[in-house]
Amino acid sequence: MPGQATRQSVDQGYGRTSRRYVLDTGEAFDSVTSILSVIGKPALINWAANTERALVLDASADLYEDLPTDGRKMGRPAYIATLTSRLGKLKAHQRELAKASEIGTKVHALVEWTLRKEKGEEVGEAPPLRDAAAFAFSVWETWRKQVTLKPLAIEQMIWSRAHQYAGTLDLLAEITIDAGKVVAVLDWKSGKGIYDEAILQNAAYIQAVIEMGHAKAPVWGVIVRVPKVEKDPEPEMRIVTPSEQREAFAAFLHAKALWDRMQAKREEARK
Repeated sequence: MPGQATRQSVDQGYGRTSRRYVLDTGEAFDSVTSILSVIGKPALINWAANTERALVLDASADLYEDLPTDGRKMGRPAYIATLTSRLGKLKAHQRELAKASEIGTKVHALVEWTLRKEKGEEVGEAPPLRDAAAFAFSVWETWRKQVTLKPLAIEQMIWSRAHQYAGTLDLLAEITIDAGKVVAVLDWKSGKGIYDEAILQNAAYIQAVIEMGHAKAPVWGVIVRVPKVEKDPEPEMRIVTPSEQREAFAAFLHAKALWDRMQAKREEARK
């Protein structure tokens, strides 16, 4: 595949960063996932608030149990300081996200290793898995056999010069679905659901794949959510048809227009 790119982290202020791809030509394009961060996520905000609330309640109850029983009373400042220390600096939802991200990262790593090995590439030792990540990978293996997956490009950096964005696709492959044998861009997800941003991301990747000549249209999109717990044993597969991609890509470009405006305003403020 032509061209090379490197990834860079960009400081967005307030402790936030985004990702940018710098091509060997010197062109720099923001990542698809960074661009899509402009979309609000109400469900995530509610989940974060509820998670934090649960942590505070648990920590408060534990501290209450640990208070002296000889009649001495801990003062309000001391109680707050002790509770703050027990809660720690990292917020509860951040810890949960980090835990979920670790599982997803481990599954991604073994999926990549497995597919590269099948293509005959040098791979070394298999990444170790255990517990939830091992279960998720076993579910993925069952699913890939059902669709007769044949890898074409793995963890490939792609970009669109026409629309100035870049990203790294999980997999370009031949698979068999109800529509028959198709070439598809596949994304692995390990969250609780497949959200609309994933469809926009997939559509942007497909546009770049076609633009770069890595595949001819029509290219299908497939988003696979791999479960992390045994009570949710079935993988969820969301197929993005070529006609749906056109609408999703238009929505992505609207998100990118907002992202570009915000980046321009941020640069103005820095000057």
